[in-house]
Amino acid sequence: MNAGFSPSPPDSRLPVWLDWVLSNTQAGLLLLDAQMRIVFANKWFLLRARLTADQVTDGVLMDVFPVLKGGHFERALVKAVRSGFPALMSQTLHPSPFPLYAPAGSRANDSLMRQSIHIVPMGPTDTALAGQRFTLIQIADVSPTVARERLLKAHADRMSDLVHIDALTGIGNRRFFDESIAAEMRAASRSGASLALVMLDVDRFKQFNDLYGHPAGDRCLQAVADVLKGVCRRPRDLVARYGGEELAVILPDTHAAGAVQVAKEILQKLRERQLVHADNFERMVVTLSAGVCAMQPVASDGPELLIQRADQALYAAKTDGRDRVFCFDAARQMAVEA
Repeated sequence: MNAGFSPSPPDSRLPVWLDWVLSNTQAGLLLLDAQMRIVFANKWFLLRARLTADQVTDGVLMDVFPVLKGGHFERALVKAVRSGFPALMSQTLHPSPFPLYAPAGSRANDSLMRQSIHIVPMGPTDTALAGQRFTLIQIADVSPTVARERLLKAHADRMSDLVHIDALTGIGNRRFFDESIAAEMRAASRSGASLALVMLDVDRFKQFNDLYGHPAGDRCLQAVADVLKGVCRRPRDLVARYGGEELAVILPDTHAAGAVQVAKEILQKLRERQLVHADNFERMVVTLSAGVCAMQPVASDGPELLIQRADQALYAAKTDGRDRVFCFDAARQMAVEA
C-alpha cells in the first residue's frame, strides 16, 4: 500500500463533464492500447488499486500488475484481442484477478475484492478511425453479491438442517431416518457392503412419564440421544428419533457382530447414567432394549425389509425381559439374543 495515497486530481486531458462521468462510474475502467499499455484508468479503479494515475498511465499492464502474468486473465485478454470478440470472466471461477481492495482500511487487513471482468476489444470501424485497436477492461465489484449469496446459502442450509432435526433431542427426525435409510440401502446394494440397523426403545417409558411427568420424560429422551451420539461417532453413523421413545442407528459398512457391539455399548452407557426409574423393576434405572439386523442388500431390497427385521428383533428383546440386545438371524429367519 502507498503511504498517504489520495485520489488523482482531475485529468486535464479530458473535458470536465467526461472526467466527472468517468469519476462517478461505479466500476473500474482500464483502457489499453495495441501494445497493452494503460492509456487510461478511472478513479474507481485507482482508488481500489491504491495507485495514482502517474503510476499506471503508459505502463504495460502486465508490468504494472505482475500478478496477472500467466494467469487466466492474461489468456482471456490475448484471446479477446486476437479474435476481436469480448470476453467475460465470472467471479465464480476466477474471483480476484486484479489486486483490488476496499477503499477503506489497510491492505494488510483487507481481503481481495471479488470481481466480474468484461474485456471488450474495439471493433474494426472504430479501430480504423482510432489508428489502432484499443481494449476496454471493465471491472465490477461483486463482493456484496457474493456475501449475500453466502448468507442466503447458509440460511438455506440451516433451514434444511432444521427440517431433518428432531427439535427435542437434536438428532435426526423420522424424515431424516426415512431418507437416510433409503439412500444407504441403495449405496450398499451398489457396493455390495453390509448395512446394519439398530432399533432401540426406552423400557417402560410410559410408566416413567406417568411417575415423573412429561418434562422429565423429555429430559430422559435427551439423555438417551446424547448416549447414542457419544457412541456412534463414525462420520457415516446416522442417529435418529424414529418415533416417540423409539430411536434408530444406521451403521453403513457394518456387519451384525459390529452392530451388536454398538448396541451393547449404548445400553451399557445408558445404565452408567443411572437415570432413576422406580417403575423399571429389573434395574430401577432407565434402560433400553435393542433389535439389530444387518444385511447385504440387493437392488430389489427396500428399506422396509431391514426395518421389519430390526423391529422384529427389538420386539423379541422387549418380550424376553428388556434391557438386552436381540439380533435377527437370516439363516433361521428369527431373532436371537446376542
